Amino acid sequence: MLSELSGGGWTIAEPPLRRDGESVVARVQGEPIKAGFLTERIKDSDDMFHVKYRTGQYDLEVKVDFASGHGQIRVEEADGYE
Repeated sequence: MLSELSGGGWTIAEPPLRRDGESVVARVQGEPIKAGFLTERIKDSDDMFHVKYRTGQYDLEVKVDFASGHGQIRVEEADGYE
């Protein structure tokens, strides 16, 4: 799923399901999105949660706007992979 999302910009995401494992950070079109390790905490406030993970050859950003209740993800190929 990450390869399909890579380079596509921000995509609307739903929260993980209760039965999802800890590595699942979101769902897109019903499919679980698993994150690797946290590389950057971009913003963590009462209004916004925005973090970046490295997952294999991809950088995965997860952003939740608490005011609107919307979540998004963005997947890009990580530096050093081509």
